[in-house]
Amino acid sequence: MGKGTEKDGIPGFISIWHIETKVLMWAIVVMGFFLVAALFIHQQNPSCKNITLTSLEDDSNPCGYSVQIREMDQMDQGLNHTTNPNVIHNSSMKNPISRAIEQENIIKRVFRPYGNAPYLFIQMGGYRGGPATFAVVGLASKSLHVFGKPRFECEWIPNNSSAGKIKGKAYKMLPDDGYGRVYTVVVLKCVFSQSVGTDGNGGDLIVHAFNGSEFEKPERIVALKEEQGTYNGSVFSQAPPYDYLYCGSSLYGDLSPQRMREWMAYHAKFFGPRSHFVFHDAGGIHPQVRKVLEPWIQAGRVTLQDITEQEQYDGYYHNQFLVVNDCLHRYKFMANWTFFFDVDEYFYIFHGKSLRSVVNELSNYTQITFKQYTMSNKICLQNQAHRLNESANSTDSSEWGIEKLVFRYVNRGAKRDRKYAVQARKVWATGVHMSKNLKGRTQHRTEDKMMFYHYHNTINNRGDPCTEWLKPSKRNNVNWVGRTSYIYDGSMKAVAPLIKQFEKNMIGSQLASTSL
Repeated sequence: MGKGTEKDGIPGFISIWHIETKVLMWAIVVMGFFLVAALFIHQQNPSCKNITLTSLEDDSNPCGYSVQIREMDQMDQGLNHTTNPNVIHNSSMKNPISRAIEQENIIKRVFRPYGNAPYLFIQMGGYRGGPATFAVVGLASKSLHVFGKPRFECEWIPNNSSAGKIKGKAYKMLPDDGYGRVYTVVVLKCVFSQSVGTDGNGGDLIVHAFNGSEFEKPERIVALKEEQGTYNGSVFSQAPPYDYLYCGSSLYGDLSPQRMREWMAYHAKFFGPRSHFVFHDAGGIHPQVRKVLEPWIQAGRVTLQDITEQEQYDGYYHNQFLVVNDCLHRYKFMANWTFFFDVDEYFYIFHGKSLRSVVNELSNYTQITFKQYTMSNKICLQNQAHRLNESANSTDSSEWGIEKLVFRYVNRGAKRDRKYAVQARKVWATGVHMSKNLKGRTQHRTEDKMMFYHYHNTINNRGDPCTEWLKPSKRNNVNWVGRTSYIYDGSMKAVAPLIKQFEKNMIGSQLASTSL
């Protein structure tokens, strides 16, 4: 049996072949028509080969993608005067680049920056550390220092025109342990091979900051201007004016005037008359707090610095790493020991010891750290005098916070942050809880000598701190409140009357009506 049947004497398979041949011929004719039409349209439009780059995007574009119309020869000669507002001129482009774009059909994109990127360096302070050393403290882009290779160079330019410039080495330290945010803290130590400016003629410390890229152009920073006649080399060797200096972290938020009053009076007595306190206002020194500090400022015991401008630079906790490093170097030669802790923390010396005896015993160490005893910020002892009244859960309004909060956290095994003191002359950079950039040893074993009580979050509490109560019978017990155990600790309560009397003797009764 065959594959086809006969019709009019013609075999079936020949008939089928004849039909397929006609279909193929018609297909060729149609394809040819479309090819001719495409060539005709192409000749009517500009060549996409001569069209470049980025900004026009409308339906009239014959090439079907975003372009910026510009004739290459005119652009190379700086003669392109098109009035199209969407065209971006760039006469700085050189001929070889233009030809490469034209020949390879590359679509070159344009990037337009707006606003401000993180700054290369933001200086807070520059200080002399000796005849041949300086410190420069500031902020820098964290991403640049994490992912890039920025560098710095130091230079001394004397005021004496006959003397030449002197190059120095810059050693960079990042003391914030990775806690930086948009900005990280940078401390530069500039070291020269010879004494500079010691002739008293003055000069400028220049820092050249490089971003580390292949296109870098250094920023020239006048880090310190030393006027003629201001150099005093004796400060680097003579005894300092104070025994103890307090460098406070950034003060922010709605601080309690009463808690600040208590803290200031307590530590003014604790550190003694040869001490000084430096506070940094990051927005927390509102008028009522300023009123508390004013008598101590007038007495020469307190220096207040306004650092609110730093709020525009996003660093860790209102840039407290920046603040403590600036304080370290600004007052480097002002005291034998510099203490770093917060205004909700109270240092305490165990019975039979004095602050002087402790630091003298540990004078061979550059840094000493202290253990934290955490106090409850809400548990108080029920007032026995009112046990029969509805107001049994109350305290004497004349009592200070350190008299009311008498229960100490005792869970074992918990590690608490330590605070510290340093001999600042031997320290190059510092942190919030200790310094890692110093010359000399650190002593951590101080539990039998000195510690500090921490009343966490009480400095921002404008009301009475007591919200939970324990009966007097619980005084000698371990008391569980929730999953936390506390014991009674009346050490601070016992010294409160002495502190109140000391305050009255020093500044009178002008703070007696201080509000919470």
